[in-house]
Amino acid sequence: MGHGGTFAMSAGLRGNVGTLRRLEQTIRELPRTLAHEVASASASTITELARRTFNASQNAYGDAWDVGAEGQRVTMRKSGRAAAGLAYVATGTRLRSKLGPHYMRYQVGKRNIFPRAGAKLPALYVEALAAKGRAVIAAHLAGALR
Repeated sequence: MGHGGTFAMSAGLRGNVGTLRRLEQTIRELPRTLAHEVASASASTITELARRTFNASQNAYGDAWDVGAEGQRVTMRKSGRAAAGLAYVATGTRLRSKLGPHYMRYQVGKRNIFPRAGAKLPALYVEALAAKGRAVIAAHLAGALR
C-alpha cells in the first residue's frame, strides 16, 4: 500500500481505499435503502388511488358503497376533511393507512375505504406499486451508472 491510503495492484488499478470501502458499504445497503425509497415513493401513489375511489364513493376494489339510511348515495365529502386526511405513509419499508379525522374510524366498518387487511390488493394498487417500484429502481440504477 502506498502513501495516503492509496493502493496499487499489478494490473495498474489505483484508488482510494476509503472510497472503495464506502462503495462496498453502499452496495451492501442497497436493498434496504432501495426498499425504503420504493415504499416512500409508493405511499403518495396509492394515496392518490385511495382518494380517487373515496371521491367516487367506492371501496378500494371499485365497488360502490352501500346506500345511506334513506337510499341516498353516500359521499362523505361534506367538508373535505375526510378525503384530505386519507393517506398512506411509509414507515421504513412498510406502508400503513391513515384515516385522518377521528370520526372516520366509525365509517371504516360501514364503508371499506382501504383494502381489507390480509386480503388481496386491488389490481390498480398492484399495477401502480409495480410501476412506481420499477421507476425508482431504474432511476437509482441510472444514477449509479453516471
